[in-house]
Amino acid sequence: MNGFVRDASDGEPLAYCNVYIDGTEYGSATNDKGYFYIGHVPPGEYEVVASYVGYKTQRRVVVVGPNQTANANLELSAGSIELKEVKVTADRARFEREVEVSAVRLETKQLQFIPKVGGEVDLFRTIQLLPGVISTSDFSNRLYIRGGSPDQNLILLDGITVYNPSHLFGLFSPFIADAVSDVTLLAGGFPAKYGSRLSSVLDVTTKEGNSKHLTGNGSASLIAAQGLVEGPIPRPKSEGRRTKDESIGKDEGQRTDESATVADSTAVGFKPSGSFLVAGRRTYLPDVLLGAFGVDGLGYYFYDLMGKANYEPWKDSRFTLTGLAAEDVLDFWDPENADGLKARLSWGNRGVSVRWNRVFTPILYGEVVTAWSSFFTNFKVNFGTPDTVEMAADLTDCTLKADLTWYAADRLTSDFGCEVRYATSRMSFFFDTTGFERAATFWPLALHADGKWELVAGRLFLKPGLRVSCYVQSQTDTGRADTTAEPNKGWRFAPEPRFGLKYLPGKNTALNLALGRFTQPLVTLNSTDAVFSIYDVWLPVPVSRALPDAYHCIAGAEQWFGRDIVVSLEGYYKNYDNLLETRYGQFFTQPDSLLDAWGFSYGADLMIRRTEGWVNGWISYSYMWTRRSIGDEAYHPHYDRRHNANLVLNFPKVYWGVDVAAKWTLGTGLPYSGSIGYYPMYQYRPVDPNWWRRPDWEFINGPRDAFRYPVYHRLDAGATKTWQKPWGEISAFLDIANLYNAQNVLLYYWEIGKDGLPVRRSVGMIPILPTVGVKVRF
Repeated sequence: MNGFVRDASDGEPLAYCNVYIDGTEYGSATNDKGYFYIGHVPPGEYEVVASYVGYKTQRRVVVVGPNQTANANLELSAGSIELKEVKVTADRARFEREVEVSAVRLETKQLQFIPKVGGEVDLFRTIQLLPGVISTSDFSNRLYIRGGSPDQNLILLDGITVYNPSHLFGLFSPFIADAVSDVTLLAGGFPAKYGSRLSSVLDVTTKEGNSKHLTGNGSASLIAAQGLVEGPIPRPKSEGRRTKDESIGKDEGQRTDESATVADSTAVGFKPSGSFLVAGRRTYLPDVLLGAFGVDGLGYYFYDLMGKANYEPWKDSRFTLTGLAAEDVLDFWDPENADGLKARLSWGNRGVSVRWNRVFTPILYGEVVTAWSSFFTNFKVNFGTPDTVEMAADLTDCTLKADLTWYAADRLTSDFGCEVRYATSRMSFFFDTTGFERAATFWPLALHADGKWELVAGRLFLKPGLRVSCYVQSQTDTGRADTTAEPNKGWRFAPEPRFGLKYLPGKNTALNLALGRFTQPLVTLNSTDAVFSIYDVWLPVPVSRALPDAYHCIAGAEQWFGRDIVVSLEGYYKNYDNLLETRYGQFFTQPDSLLDAWGFSYGADLMIRRTEGWVNGWISYSYMWTRRSIGDEAYHPHYDRRHNANLVLNFPKVYWGVDVAAKWTLGTGLPYSGSIGYYPMYQYRPVDPNWWRRPDWEFINGPRDAFRYPVYHRLDAGATKTWQKPWGEISAFLDIANLYNAQNVLLYYWEIGKDGLPVRRSVGMIPILPTVGVKVRF
């Protein structure tokens, strides 16, 4: 028996929905695309039940014939939970059936209720509240996960690799939250289908688009305005004839709105269907502020576009097209001289993916994805003379990937596939007649396989896996005078074994273990110590250097209390080798000057989470110890936060139908590089003994990241009121960042005081910041 489970209101797939045959031990859960398979069901008539929190239970009578696989596609309608009715959440279904560690899945509704900065819902700001994830400042959305740097995270949007997920110098991410269906963070020990990164995977899935009705929404905050439209794709005028089998099924009739009879996979005539979604966002705050304060000669904006289209031309096949465009543009010029200084800095992401999902047979489900991704940066300065500075960097890759899931037996499922990529990177700098350009081409090839074996029914699960990667690479350096060096070619072979284990000693308790090796063929050249992040320069690891690799060892336990409260505790150790680090004190490091490094990180993550109820959210605590070594120098990198805690709470409909939410963060100080002393340097003219100049103070730098900032803490709160209208709904929201105006330190600097001596000053982070906004849904 197989089929899909979808939301009856908009056609969105319901991932990890519990599906079972009433009165038997047969059951399963849908995958992330809403597909389920229940094998080896004897012939007969059964009642199939689909149960999901927040939806009415769906029951359908299915007739299974001899040597046949019955098809039962189910649609669930939203509804409240009846008394004594037991329903399984998506997290609970994953707990019972998946072998995974360090995995947290968030849905759209969980992203929406968290208090916002500037009124903008930001996916990465939410991820920073999860255990094991560190944020280095209020102005950075970079993800430092269990001792890994941001370039060690694989970020995917429907198969598109996103290389620079930042806006406004790191304040926001390019993902429009209303267009996101769910996001899964794999903080370590991820399966063999993922590769090319050392630390973690962030897999973002966009909504399918409403296949039932044309709907949309729009919102405006102090920073930006955004809108979204989704709806069905019109069916062809000719939808085909009703088959004899379909007529028979119709004669048997619908038993109720929630019960129907299905004889087999041909009982219901197929009708082509599809849906689309388009979302966009653009800032206007910089334009307003610059104009209000009379600032001329400076302009900035960013925009995001996301789109998706699905079409199912024939039964059991669905094609999906996803697109992403995000860009930041910073202009500055000389307002007093039209022929003077003009400069533009732009950076952004482009991406397109085409996905084919196919049920080849009831026991073989697969998808083929082809994706194109491009990250670019351009900086051009014209000084009003023939002299022009041009800097550019880009990384473009084309991916073809196939993943198959084979339900080989009742207790054995295998995931396997292959991945072929063609990628090019380029970095250039030119000034007048001088400059250089470095270009590289590489072909990452990979085969992967995972097997989930239920060794003891409902108790012991094993998941061995293997990813075998081969990186072929060619690198060329070129000067402005067209002097080209001989290409530097090479290839690397990287076996990456993975292993997972899950043991359930009781119905609500699980013990997990994961081991694995991971490699990474790309690095960034930007300083990891930079306070603000504008963009990253990506290049493949030079062929003369070994591939960076990491070994993960993770062990943990999960305990459920009731149907919606789960407590998880994990300990981990990660060993890094062949790392390439930037040089201390340099904003940008040339590829040939990267330093060889190694390191490790270990720690523990605790999370208490409640997904439903009058109060829901989570509490997270992380203990982490991270160390890096370069030659004889060992140090704690600037993202080594020893203790970090987050409290996220949501109170739906507390008073007068107002939703109230709050989040509080507490973390020990982060390392920074500071000065251990200073001394005056005087200038003296021997020819004029009476001439002295005031001293220039010289500072003595201490060891790398040897000091720590004070403790960080911040409370954000928000309230939302929604009014239902005949045509839709309208919501007004108030968010307050840093409610009690905590004086958190961003950085220190030195200046000369009134007494002529150096005085250390501090720059703070976001002060108390209230924001109001409105959102309309139709």
